[in-house]
Amino acid sequence: MTFPSDATAAEVAGLERIQDVGSAHSIFSLLRDADDLSAHTRAKLDGMFDGRPPYDAKVLLSTGQGSRTNLNFGEAQRYLDISMSAFVDLYDSLDTLVRVKLNDRIDDSMKPEVADIIEEELTSLFREWPEFHSRYLMLCNEFTKHGVSVASFDDAKDWKFRPSGLRDFWIPRQTPASEECIEVACSRRKYLLHELYKFIRDEEVATKMGWNVPEVKRVLASKAKNSDTSSTTPAQDWELVQNQIKNNDIFTGMENTSVEVVRMWAREFTGEVSFYMFAEDSPEKFLCTKPKLFSRPEEAYILFSYGVGTNGTYHSVRGLGQRIFNHIQLSNRMRSQTVDSAMLAGSVMLQPESQKALEDLAFQTYGPFTILSSNVRVVEKASPNLSSAMKPALDDIQSQLAMNVDLMSTYGNQSSPYRNQLQTEHDLAVSSRLTGSTLNLFYSSWSRLLREMVRRVITNPTYDARTSEFVRRCAARGVSKEMLKSVELEKTSAVRAIGAGSAANRLLSLRELQANSGGFDDVGRRNLTRDITAQRVGRDMVDRYAPPKPEPRMTVDAKIAWQENTDMEQGRQVPVFSEELHTMHLRQHVPKLQELIDLADNGQADPVQLLPAYQAFYQHISSHVEFVANDPAAAGSVPQVRQLLQFAEEKIVNATKAAQKLQREQMEQQAAMGGQQQAPSSEQIAAQQKAEMHQLQMQITQQKAQVDMSIKQAKAQQDMALKDAERAMDMEGTIQE
Repeated sequence: MTFPSDATAAEVAGLERIQDVGSAHSIFSLLRDADDLSAHTRAKLDGMFDGRPPYDAKVLLSTGQGSRTNLNFGEAQRYLDISMSAFVDLYDSLDTLVRVKLNDRIDDSMKPEVADIIEEELTSLFREWPEFHSRYLMLCNEFTKHGVSVASFDDAKDWKFRPSGLRDFWIPRQTPASEECIEVACSRRKYLLHELYKFIRDEEVATKMGWNVPEVKRVLASKAKNSDTSSTTPAQDWELVQNQIKNNDIFTGMENTSVEVVRMWAREFTGEVSFYMFAEDSPEKFLCTKPKLFSRPEEAYILFSYGVGTNGTYHSVRGLGQRIFNHIQLSNRMRSQTVDSAMLAGSVMLQPESQKALEDLAFQTYGPFTILSSNVRVVEKASPNLSSAMKPALDDIQSQLAMNVDLMSTYGNQSSPYRNQLQTEHDLAVSSRLTGSTLNLFYSSWSRLLREMVRRVITNPTYDARTSEFVRRCAARGVSKEMLKSVELEKTSAVRAIGAGSAANRLLSLRELQANSGGFDDVGRRNLTRDITAQRVGRDMVDRYAPPKPEPRMTVDAKIAWQENTDMEQGRQVPVFSEELHTMHLRQHVPKLQELIDLADNGQADPVQLLPAYQAFYQHISSHVEFVANDPAAAGSVPQVRQLLQFAEEKIVNATKAAQKLQREQMEQQAAMGGQQQAPSSEQIAAQQKAEMHQLQMQITQQKAQVDMSIKQAKAQQDMALKDAERAMDMEGTIQE
């Protein structure tokens, strides 16, 4: 496109780069024709995944080899299924799909709770869309097979994306792998007649929205079939076509040929993107024109790239299909040949002595005997040794394939039939994970797609019934429509799944986190427990066992612990049994002991009167701590309980001294009053109190020693397990060398 030499920058910025439908159709034809060779390659790769045999059946028949084995053994589809299972895990293993950030309109103390509500409701909105799962898989399938997939939007407000590949999305060749570098893009879509008519049902509104109503009517009339004459009549009266669609729109849409429509995005000089629609066959005018509809390319389409290719362009990117095609074809041919060889080895080879003997060849059966016609002899042949001829080559091909798709474990001695636990876990993790580069490339585009979807939902909260329901549910949980506007859209991102798409790898990571959970706070330990539980029972059932914000659930053990609190408050000793739920008991006992300590500190109770209760709680809680010391899940709470026990120990010692002092004063008072009975001397009282204090301190020291011994024993067992694992790794490395 040329501009006058005296045109100003403002004038150039105001012009549209696509001026008429003829130019748009010519651009589309050039892009489509330039993609012919790539389309042929993609068709071959799709055929391999769909089960197309390695040889052309027509060629085999024409060359007299019609009986030859010609099978696709499904290896390519298996590799694709493994890769797709990782993408399914990325989607299914998460509580929430998006992570949002809030601006300063929301108080800092409220941000975490508000963000959690918005994230949960956005995830529910996306997952409740019936087509979300299938479109997500289509996007991942095209991304994996061919290296590039596209998520595009039909308009500027609809948050539901439409997936496609380069077979239906054309861009200029040599376009760098970035949406910002795409000058023009075209996509083909088929509309049934009633689907296209829906856009212009209200002609006045359709015109304001950029639709060319007369051109849409012309295209519909050219594709419609008159039910009276049952013939195609391009010039038929529009009123008849309109009545057919209104009266029986589904039948009319299915009966007639669909309309192939080209959707075009053109980058303007201002950086904005204009949108056009026109008929693929003989367009006269644009069906729809929406200049500068999108402020930037990411609002119109987002491309998922499996790398940057050999020269940094979209068309140089290769996916899984290109990486395994030659190996799969060779493997299928060798396996087919192996089947032919096995069938030949299991058959009887006959050699007629003449052409007439061949024509007269016959078998006659008499009871247990089979008589062969004359002039035919049985040829003795040696059976081929397939294990030495074919198997080594097939094994090598399989090994190369596994390395090409990064599904082979390189941990430990692979030739050894014996596998330790770490090797087995590593093999499971590698067999179903995504590589780091693939994962990062996917998440880069996936985050941008989710960010655009969230932007459309937040900025158009009443676009459809689903977004309106999203706003209503947020409001019911205390997040108003105004609070939704506090979402910082540019900081919205996708939540990354633990384990890189591998359930085994995720479980291994969670085990490592569990070993270090002692340094987590209550929220972190609760989230870890939820993740571990979800790994075993699934996200749908995790709330049954580990609610996100658990309310106290009164179990039988909790009721027993509550009754024990009543007994210990009265100074009665309560024994601890090994089969009790010790963590549940500690949740009941620890707050009660803290309450008693606070009563004494605040002067609301006499420490001497609380001494029997202190002693009962101290001994009981110490016994529970001794049992849970070996439990990694309770490792984070044990230090806090031990600190409380130290406070209780101080209270017991101080209360005992106060009780002894009070007893001594009472005895001295009785002696001074000249009681009828002989009062013990002060030396005797002091000796008795000293003995009682010594006995009490011995009991406390014994309890502390038992708790410390249990903790040290648990730590020693953990250290021994880690050292055993390190030795196993060293031994396997030595064997491999």
